[in-house]
Amino acid sequence: MVLKSVRAKTEAAWTTTKKILALMSCWGLIFSLATITRLAVAFEYDDGLVFSTPAYVKAFASVQQPFTPQFWSVVNRSYDIEQPKFLAQGAAWAFRLFGFKVAIIADRPSTDGEALRKEWRRLTPKTLFFFAADRGDKKNFLEKSNFVLVFADGDSFIMDARQAGVYAVRIKRSPRSHQKENYHPGTLGEFVMPFSQY
Repeated sequence: MVLKSVRAKTEAAWTTTKKILALMSCWGLIFSLATITRLAVAFEYDDGLVFSTPAYVKAFASVQQPFTPQFWSVVNRSYDIEQPKFLAQGAAWAFRLFGFKVAIIADRPSTDGEALRKEWRRLTPKTLFFFAADRGDKKNFLEKSNFVLVFADGDSFIMDARQAGVYAVRIKRSPRSHQKENYHPGTLGEFVMPFSQY
């Protein structure tokens, strides 16, 4: 009886060990392939990785003239009041864990944006935090690296990704988002990430 119990526990432990080793082997293979081929994914910042409306509300309240350098300075320095979108950020970290380079694309000027870049340094290097309003259009940025996926909320970003030959996934906007235009989920035939508005 005791021997049978010990044998059953040993077999169960060995089976679990084999499963863990198989999963680690799969992870190692994917990580190696993604790293060697330098595969990358991109995430839109505003309403993609974060709910950034609080930063915009603060900027509208504190600056007389919207969309000036002072306005963008307030927006870029107010990342501490933005709220994370958990599913999108979880996906970004999962890709990072599997060896993909992760880029963040913010569709705004980079005025006083160094602190924002520094805030995201663990997920993406500074060179892959792209302020689209400064450095040209998103399509050119996506064509420069080996991007395989783009996670975006806006229609124009989905179309830019397609023109660059990159598969696009729609992230839903929060119902409380200040952005209302350029947003028609599913109308372009793209995959819409469920529950990504939270």
